Amino acid sequence: MPSLDAPVPRPRDRRRRKWRDGGSSTARWDLEMLGWAVCAVGAGALASHAAPAVFPVETAANAARALVWLSMAVPVAVAFSRSRPRGLLRVRAIDVVYGFVFGLLLRLTEGIVADVVVGGAAWPSTFTADGRLPATFPLDALAGSLVTPALEEAFFRGVVLVGVFSVVRRRMGASSAGIAAIAFSTALFVAAHELTAPRETSELVALALVGVVTATFTVGTGRIWPAVATHVVYNATGFALVAVGTLLA
Repeated sequence: MPSLDAPVPRPRDRRRRKWRDGGSSTARWDLEMLGWAVCAVGAGALASHAAPAVFPVETAANAARALVWLSMAVPVAVAFSRSRPRGLLRVRAIDVVYGFVFGLLLRLTEGIVADVVVGGAAWPSTFTADGRLPATFPLDALAGSLVTPALEEAFFRGVVLVGVFSVVRRRMGASSAGIAAIAFSTALFVAAHELTAPRETSELVALALVGVVTATFTVGTGRIWPAVATHVVYNATGFALVAVGTLLA
């Protein structure tokens, strides 16, 4: 018969740690993987500039976009084949609300910044075909509003942000890791866009704000979907403004 004074074993804590807490789900998201990811997106940006010299004029733009997409998709596939950061892909209904509110706020802020920098900035527009939007505009808008934000967030706020957070956390703790992850992923996000196509000052400021907001969402909630939703709304409203500016010009 066991002694009444024997210690009572405590039940194990079966809760699995989220990716922000470290653990096995990000153990292989290391500095080497992060370095290859940064090299890949840089190569994609450079390849997009070479596309017009390699592909016919009719397909050069789509080829450049595909090369950029590929440079992000491959590191994402490699990273998630190693492991899936626990909780990162969890979906909640509030994520849609976050995206709608902050996507609109970011678009409004871009307009205010453009108005201050440029001084009475005009509505964005594209070329017309017989007074109408070009035939490729709906497909471009769909790709730019859904595919591009999803890939960019998976890369910049998934692979890069989580990678930086995991590497820094092991050495300096969670608080420093959060700051480093937000700063680095935002800087790379802006730099990649600038390398792909030079931007106006107001656009760079807007991109930086998008990067900070989406990165903060990812670190703060531990989920990537608020960032994806915000980016989708931001891009979609941009295409909507182009459509309105073109048709009313």
